[in-house]
Amino acid sequence: MKTKLYILPLILLFPIILFSQEQVYFNNIYNPVNTYASGRGILQIDDNYYGIFGTLEPTGYWYNLGVFKLSSSGNLLDWSLVGENGYDYFAGSVGGTLINTIDGNLAFACQIGAPGLTIGTLVKLNLELDTIWQKVYQIEDQHTMTIKVIQTIDSGYVMVGQVYPGTGYYFDALVIKTDNSGSIQWYNTFGVGTNASEYGTDVIQTSNGGLLIGGMKDIEAIDHSLDAMLIKTDSLGNEEWTKYYGNPDVDDDMALLAMAGDGNYLVATVHGDSIMSSMYREGRIWIMKIDTLGNIIEENKYGPSTISNQIKNIRKLDNGYYISSGFKFSYDDDYFKGWMFKFSENMDSIWMRDYHYYDGFEETNFFYDASPTSDDGYIAIGKARPDGGGQTNKMWIVKVDSMGCDTPGCATGTFVHEFSPFGGGWGEDIKVWPNPVSDKLNVKSYELKVNGKRVIRVYNSQGLKVKEINVPDDIETLTVDVSGYNQGLYYLQYLLNGQPVGIAKIIKK
Repeated sequence: MKTKLYILPLILLFPIILFSQEQVYFNNIYNPVNTYASGRGILQIDDNYYGIFGTLEPTGYWYNLGVFKLSSSGNLLDWSLVGENGYDYFAGSVGGTLINTIDGNLAFACQIGAPGLTIGTLVKLNLELDTIWQKVYQIEDQHTMTIKVIQTIDSGYVMVGQVYPGTGYYFDALVIKTDNSGSIQWYNTFGVGTNASEYGTDVIQTSNGGLLIGGMKDIEAIDHSLDAMLIKTDSLGNEEWTKYYGNPDVDDDMALLAMAGDGNYLVATVHGDSIMSSMYREGRIWIMKIDTLGNIIEENKYGPSTISNQIKNIRKLDNGYYISSGFKFSYDDDYFKGWMFKFSENMDSIWMRDYHYYDGFEETNFFYDASPTSDDGYIAIGKARPDGGGQTNKMWIVKVDSMGCDTPGCATGTFVHEFSPFGGGWGEDIKVWPNPVSDKLNVKSYELKVNGKRVIRVYNSQGLKVKEINVPDDIETLTVDVSGYNQGLYYLQYLLNGQPVGIAKIIKK
C-alpha cells in the first residue's frame, strides 16, 4: 500500500516509546451480522473492550443495534443484537454512546423508529451482553430522540437529544432525567421558536449539580447557519443561560463537552472557516475553555482547514489530558480519514494524527469515538467503507499506543499520517548537531533567518513540553544547553509567528 508522511506541525514525529507493559496494535474491520456495521462507542472494562454498533438484522429488513466484546488483541469474543422486529433502532450520529454504569454494567441511549413515529430509549445491559431493562420515552406525539446518556452522582441517568414539537419543521433540544431504574423524574425542552432547530448532542453534570448541555442550532432556511450551542441548567433542568458559538456565515459543528480541572468547562467543536458549496465547508478543530457563565477564557484552533471536518466525541483522561476523535476529507488523497487528537487542559496539542483502513478514491474511514486503554494507549471505533455506494460499511477499530501510533514508533506509516496545517507542510526540517548530544546542541534552519516571533519548543518522548526558547533576532544558528536533561529521546519544534514550520529529533546521551 502506498504511504505518505507529512511534516509534523503541532505534534511529534516518529516517537520511540517505552511502556510498562507490552503494547498491542491493530487496525481491523468487523461485520458480525454480515450485512453492514457502523461503530458508535467503545470502552475498556477489565481486560476486554465493549462497544456498540449499528447494523441490519440478518434478514436485512430492520435496523438493529449491536453490542460486542473484544479481546485485548482485537479478537471478537461475543456480540448480540438489541432490538425487536417491527422497529428500527438507531444510535444517532454522535460518538461515545456507550457508558460503564456505577454498578459495573453497560448502558446506552438510542431511538426506536416506526412509520411516522420516533421514541427515545435507554437500554441497560450486563457484561454478558444480556439486556437488563429497556425504557422508552415519548415526550411529544411524533418524534422523541435520545442520542447520548451519562450517569449522575445520584446513580440516575441524564439523556439529551431532540423532540419535534408538532409545529413547522423545527426541532427543540431535549434533556431527560431519570432515576436508577430509568423512570422519568423530569424533562425539559429548549428552543427559540419556529425559525430554527436546536439539537442536544452532549451533556455533563456540573460541580453544583446542574447540567451543561452541548448541541447545535440550525436555521433550516439559511445555508451555513449552524452554530455550536451550550445550555446551562440547574439541577432540575431549568434554563440558566444559552449561548451560541461559531462563524455566523459558515457552518460550524456540534458542541461536545468535558470538565476542566479548574472548575471551568472545555468545549470541542469545528470552526467553519470558509464555504465550499451550499452543502460543504472547510473547518478546523476548535477547543474553547469557558467559565461557568459561558464566556470564553481561552481558545485554540488546530490542524488544517479541511472539507467535511467533523468532531464526534471528547473524553477527559485521568492524567488531565483529553482525547477527541472525528473524521475529515483529505485533499491530498481524495478519501475520508479518521483522526484522533490529544491535547492538554492548557490547550497545548500533544499529538494529532489521521488514520485509514481503505485508501481508494472517495473511500471512507470515519471515527466516532476514542477512549483510553490500560497500556496508556487508545482505542478508536467507527466505520470504513471500501467503495462509494451500497451498504458496505464495516465496523472499524484501531488500537494505538500513547503517541497515537498504530505501529511501533509509527515506523511504517501504513495507516498513520501526520496532520499539517499547510496541507502537506512547508519549510525544511531543523538541522541539529551533534546528535546524540551530551551538553551543547546546535540548531540551524533556513527559517531561523525569517523575521517574526521565533520560538523553539523541546518535548520529551511522552509529548510533554520541557522547555520553550525565544530565538533572538538576527541569528541563524542557535545553541541549546541540554546538559541538565535526562537521557532519552527529545523533539525540537520550531514555530514562526505561532505556526510550526520545522521539527527535529535528538538523543540525549
